[in-house]
Amino acid sequence: MPELSISKAQKAELEAIREELEAAYVGEYGTLRTEDAIQYLLDTYTPPAEDDGDRSAADIEGLTAINGVGEATAKSLAIAGFRSVGDVAAADPEALTEIKGIGDEQAVDIVVAATEAGEAGEAGTGKAERREPDSEGTDDTELSDDPEEPDNPDDREESPEDTLQQAMSLLDAHDGRWRESDGEEPYEVDLPDGATEAVRTKDDIRRLLFKHWK
Repeated sequence: MPELSISKAQKAELEAIREELEAAYVGEYGTLRTEDAIQYLLDTYTPPAEDDGDRSAADIEGLTAINGVGEATAKSLAIAGFRSVGDVAAADPEALTEIKGIGDEQAVDIVVAATEAGEAGEAGTGKAERREPDSEGTDDTELSDDPEEPDNPDDREESPEDTLQQAMSLLDAHDGRWRESDGEEPYEVDLPDGATEAVRTKDDIRRLLFKHWK
């Protein structure tokens, strides 16, 4: 096999990449070789002429803001290609289960939380844009001592009730597919195959609705 000489700094960086890939893709008792790390870098390399310029640094801070995602999981998500909240929200939960440490239920919870976080972020951005003062034509603006009434109900401050409503949106949108039960568990959810599944909490209801009916 041909040999390649690299500096100590490059060797240390390659080892760090190998460890990150091993943590993300290999089980507890597996090992990822340095050769595998090099092959991964070659497989994922995009030549400058083909790069569309849209690739940005991973938003680790944003990913950790997703409910249920810590720093280690955020780094694993970024390594797997889910580099932002939007990437996670658009992901198939099954794809997240390929990442070490993320099971089926947690994958669904993470995608649901990312979707809600993304919607909340878009709402906040929209309000900030609407309230930005116009830098031109300020001389023609009439001042008034009367408090300004919002032209749009969306301009009002978001209350805790609004946040709760967003979290319950899945339940409202599919209210015909779940109900209270007289069985051992307090609720039951309809499945696409015509069966029903008994669940204990409304979080369980949301998880099944997202998995089968989104």
